[in-house]
Amino acid sequence: MTDFIMQNQIAFYYSLIGAAFMGLTFQPAFRDKMLFNIPIIYIVVGIVGALIGLPVINPMGTEIEAKIVEHASELIVIISLAGAGLSIDLKARWRTWQPTWRLLAIAMPLTILCVVWLGINLAGLSVAGAVLLAGALAPTDPVLARSVSVGSPHSEQDGTRTALTSEAGLNDGLAFPFIWLAVGLALATGDFSWGNWILEDVIYRITTGIIAGLAVGWCLTKILFSSIGDATNNRSNAALVLLAATFLSYGLAELVHGYGFLSVFISARAARALTKDTKAEPYENKTHKSADQLESILLAVILLWFGTFIGGSLWHVWTWQDFAIALAVVFIIRPLAGWISLLGHNMDKTDRAKIAFFGIRGMGSIFYAAFGLNQVDFANPERIWCVISFTILISALVHGSLSNRWMTDAGVEETDDTDSENAKTGEKETA
Repeated sequence: MTDFIMQNQIAFYYSLIGAAFMGLTFQPAFRDKMLFNIPIIYIVVGIVGALIGLPVINPMGTEIEAKIVEHASELIVIISLAGAGLSIDLKARWRTWQPTWRLLAIAMPLTILCVVWLGINLAGLSVAGAVLLAGALAPTDPVLARSVSVGSPHSEQDGTRTALTSEAGLNDGLAFPFIWLAVGLALATGDFSWGNWILEDVIYRITTGIIAGLAVGWCLTKILFSSIGDATNNRSNAALVLLAATFLSYGLAELVHGYGFLSVFISARAARALTKDTKAEPYENKTHKSADQLESILLAVILLWFGTFIGGSLWHVWTWQDFAIALAVVFIIRPLAGWISLLGHNMDKTDRAKIAFFGIRGMGSIFYAAFGLNQVDFANPERIWCVISFTILISALVHGSLSNRWMTDAGVEETDDTDSENAKTGEKETA
């Protein structure tokens, strides 16, 4: 079997990826089935492929392999962030997005602190390596969290899904300061400059990412809905518009050393805020659908790769410490940190539990690990990959299997007085 695969690698890849794409079309038919878990199915197929001889791209191998993993995961995250930004209807106000602010300001730092401690004391990592591990595992993933995210724009949305979607959109950008912190600690030969880290990697990069996203979102929306724009002409280029906005906001933010992930999400939110005319709804839905399909295509490929990485490079070097940290992140640290962050908020306890529990880990963690490890040599990179891969695998299995049932009745939106009046009259608030 191995010889057959090696002799027909290209044909085998085409067949496998084609079957993976076809499998995605069955998702709507089985969305309510608790045990129907596409990510796990694809990961298992990848594991089997590696065990029978499918070549593996190993980010711990050559520099080229490491860069392929970094940029492939980077691409799917930015596409997912654009879709997340377009999908949310609820306006980003202090009151209406209060669960999001709490998750970012409280749950995320608590998660990072706990994982740093486990990384040092259980995984045996250096301080820099533990910070990289924590920064990679802290964010709720916008890609695999699609099962708990809101639907398309102007659809029926609830507060629980909105909180998880907005958290995933923003914390992927806000985790980056800790990745740079890990890089800085690994490079430091003497005293680390905390002042430079706060000024440059926290304040400057976040601010620049937000400004770049607002600027791109405003400019492209004005062009899009002008007399020469696609939204007012044949409306057939939604996918191109999505890619243009995503790549421009990401690229421009990165050019000025801002956080591109944050810029992409902010750009999409700015576009929603500027398109208040109801005539824009069909085009917004079309653009979001393009993001969803592009994300699905990339996700199928990357999940298959992730399975081959586990089957070909990791499963035989996993340790009980890796398993223990992964279980702690999924079942203890994130749920407890999320619950603490939402204490005192006026929401149902069931909704609070769902938001706290469904902090899914996935493609963002892969990107952060690959990015950090490609910047500088960390001690024990294999340990970092083992913990991250185990956490993603458990998260995909548990969250992916439970979300179909547990999220069906999620959420009561937190609204201000104006929003309550709109809700009473059946009006939906657009972003």
